[in-house]
Amino acid sequence: MVSRMARIVHMGKLGGYAALLEGTLLELDGRLLWPSTGALSEAMRRAGIQPSDLILDTRSPVGAMTSVTVNGSAAGLLRSGALAMAA
Repeated sequence: MVSRMARIVHMGKLGGYAALLEGTLLELDGRLLWPSTGALSEAMRRAGIQPSDLILDTRSPVGAMTSVTVNGSAAGLLRSGALAMAA
């Protein structure tokens, strides 16, 4: 049996964890974002996917020093599926 291995990614701005398999975010048990690596790892194992031991961190190393302002028109843009875009 071939075991697939997915990467765990800490989604810095969102404050949770997600799984990537071959460059695609995985939806596990109806969720894309998980509150902890433990909960995500358990869901991955139930789905027959081996979690990687390494965690990718998307937080900026200089996050406190950079500031981005989003104007009202950009903040209101919607993607297909009517979900608001992340800033």
